[in-house]
Amino acid sequence: MARVTGFGNVVLPARDLPASIAAWTALLGRQPAFQSDDFAAFSGDGVEIGLTAAPWVDHPLVFWTVQDIEQSHRTLVAAGATAMTEVADGTLAEVGTAEAAEGDNIDPATGIVDMPGARLAVLKAADGNLIAITQEVPVDWPADQS
Repeated sequence: MARVTGFGNVVLPARDLPASIAAWTALLGRQPAFQSDDFAAFSGDGVEIGLTAAPWVDHPLVFWTVQDIEQSHRTLVAAGATAMTEVADGTLAEVGTAEAAEGDNIDPATGIVDMPGARLAVLKAADGNLIAITQEVPVDWPADQS
């Protein structure tokens, strides 16, 4: 059985990422905690808001924190959900129908993505809505070399 331990974060579509970052920076009074070419995250007070330019994020996407992402993934698939993966052109596809994007540590069999501090997955529920899950994992950051 999948065990949700709480709300992880919400990711919002941002077609103009620099403009979205500027607006959220002005609103929150701080810069993103993390930023890349197509994603930015603002963290504070136990809440994380993500902004993404990924073309497959058309609506707010809520990530739910789970204790065991692989078990939760299996439970969702058994309940009729379809495992999804991001492909090279930035769109989302059913696992096994297209080659996963390179360099993102994506398991080609499940679509589960490993990244520093978290594992995440996106599935499509039988009703067509996207379900996003995340599992926090410990990170051993290298010691400051300065």
